[in-house]
Amino acid sequence: MRTWRADAAAALALAALAAPGMAAGASITPSGPEVPQNLLRIELHLDRPLAAPLDMSRVALLDGDGQPIADALLDLPLRDRDGMTVTLLLHPGRIKRGVGPNTALGPALRAGQAVTLRIDDPQLARPLQRQWRVTPPLRQRIDPAQWMVQAVRQGGRQALRVTLPAALDGAAAGAIALQGPDGQRVAGSAALADGEREWRFTPAHNWRPGDYRLRIHPQLEDPQGNRLCAAFEAARQSAAPCDDEGLLAFTIKAR
Repeated sequence: MRTWRADAAAALALAALAAPGMAAGASITPSGPEVPQNLLRIELHLDRPLAAPLDMSRVALLDGDGQPIADALLDLPLRDRDGMTVTLLLHPGRIKRGVGPNTALGPALRAGQAVTLRIDDPQLARPLQRQWRVTPPLRQRIDPAQWMVQAVRQGGRQALRVTLPAALDGAAAGAIALQGPDGQRVAGSAALADGEREWRFTPAHNWRPGDYRLRIHPQLEDPQGNRLCAAFEAARQSAAPCDDEGLLAFTIKAR
């Protein structure tokens, strides 16, 4: 089955022209007020690549008393191909139940507590900080059948809004495409909103009546590492490849 991928060529070309240096603007996802106890990834989104790897000695995850949570983060910041996103990994051994670090230390995050991420790497124009309230763990696969498509009307360019039961990765907007009644991809722009719990798509042209389908890339994940085919902690499945895209159909009715 054909998969739909976001075209990143233009973004990569622009990034190549940008001189590495101080990141004047940056944001953190998850951007909502809450994160599950089994949060696996935090993403730092930059307006230009850093000149050097993020200094993890200047990155801290603090508990509600402002004290660093020991061994919460791996000393392994990951940059994407264009250097515009840096991923911080929470220690997976403290997330998966029954493995050594989880048994010895318990989870790094605990439901009901407040936690704060603080980053003051001098490569950033200003220190970054985000606080979350920790909720119970989310250990289910991503299920598009639980997504809700809000109706739009033909003839206009109203943004299509798809509400999700849980947040997606901060860079996941391009992993979802829209197929129109003619079987072709609908041109337009997509973005995540409401703490990455809403996918919004603004078409380049007026909506036409007919049957549409959301086509969701097999590699889509949430910040807990849950995927379309399996939850992060699913036995014998967490390392298996997801090969089938997700589909969600809806109809724009004729007036």
